[in-house]
Amino acid sequence: MGKSMYDFGKRAKEKARQQKQMDKASKRIMAKQQKADIKANTPNADSDIAEPELMEDGVKSNT
Repeated sequence: MGKSMYDFGKRAKEKARQQKQMDKASKRIMAKQQKADIKANTPNADSDIAEPELMEDGVKSNT
């Protein structure tokens, strides 16, 4: 006798399940990387410090 069709379908289903898990994992990793890239491009605290200094200069020139 040969292998039954039941085993063949079961194997294909398991392979599809594993592939789906791998795809989901890779999407998760890509999303984390994109989120990290966005955070890296945000202005840092130094730019926040520079703004009040500009405001103080403007106040001094008006008085």
